[in-house]
Amino acid sequence: MTTTEIPDPLPPAITISRETAIACMSDDLQDYGTSGPVALAWQWALTGKGPTPIALEKWEQGPPSHNMLLDESRWPHTDRWQGRAPWEELQHARFLLWWLTAADGEEVPARFRPYHIAPEPEAAEHGSVTITITEADRGPWADRATGVSFGKLTSGPGAFTDSTSACGPG
Repeated sequence: MTTTEIPDPLPPAITISRETAIACMSDDLQDYGTSGPVALAWQWALTGKGPTPIALEKWEQGPPSHNMLLDESRWPHTDRWQGRAPWEELQHARFLLWWLTAADGEEVPARFRPYHIAPEPEAAEHGSVTITITEADRGPWADRATGVSFGKLTSGPGAFTDSTSACGPG
């Protein structure tokens, strides 16, 4: 699918503008290629053509509904891809399916927010480690240690506050 094939008007489940879809799809196809989960996510969400992008189920019902897009974004199994797609690309396709249907002001689900795993302690005495908690609530949208902000959708469909891109978290 190319940006010239994006329907006008967009299917009812899609909440971003056609202009945002063109710009973001162009970026995604350049970053992830024209085959694979991200390309299939765009094609399936906007036209209903092709298999579902995560489960790779046959689909012949036209553009998916809001609920179907969200269901596919939550599909837990990726075994049908059999290692042909990197985990990062599968996660981006899942995010894309959510983002295309997100309402203005809707919080990004926790499953799509970056997380940091603390390193193992360098030394432990007698099998125990002492830790000091310096902050209990870091807030849902900012990692105060790094200054990275995750924002939420505001200012109209497709706008993503505090992001490096209007196409979602950068």
